[in-house]
Amino acid sequence: MALILFVPPPFLAIVLDGLRESLEADPRLIRGLGYVIGLVVVGMIRLFGPVVYAGYLDEAVGHEYFHGERKRFSEVLRSLPWLRLVVADIILVVGTGIGLVLFVVPGLIFLTLFTLVGPVIVQEGHGVIGGFRRTFQLTREAWLMILALVVALLAAESIIHEIVHEALHHSSLLVQLGGAWIVAALIGGAVGLVEVALATELMARRVTTRSP
Repeated sequence: MALILFVPPPFLAIVLDGLRESLEADPRLIRGLGYVIGLVVVGMIRLFGPVVYAGYLDEAVGHEYFHGERKRFSEVLRSLPWLRLVVADIILVVGTGIGLVLFVVPGLIFLTLFTLVGPVIVQEGHGVIGGFRRTFQLTREAWLMILALVVALLAAESIIHEIVHEALHHSSLLVQLGGAWIVAALIGGAVGLVEVALATELMARRVTTRSP
């Protein structure tokens, strides 16, 4: 799942780097248009990540850890509410991005309050709006812990990713993709598992009726 979610964005980013360099040497309209379209595509692909991955980890790993029932990969794929997770992912990333543009702090607040929405949707069966509402109820009293354990790790992932990208900039495509995937899989996986554990604990403290 980490390969599926985290490899396409760096692959397209590497391709765009090469296109940008060739565009500087030969600034034809078609190359410039391709570069702009590529940036939009990369941005859209990056949307389908954190919430979907946390929801997947909740069903694939958290379910076995907390309930003792192991599911095969195919069973996990069939049982997940993919559409709700993708929509929630887009809302979270877009909302965070808008908040970051508005002097950074609103984006950090939005991310902190709603970053657990993936496990909440999977475990309690909420719709998108209900999932965000329920997540806010859970996180508003534990925001400092979430800020320290989740948001700080996400910031560290971005910094490490940039360091690895610069260090491997002149390496082969395979090496660059491998470095980007290792960072995303290890740190992204750690963040996802922390989100699952936090969401499960917070939901256990504030039990609610499961949505139909």
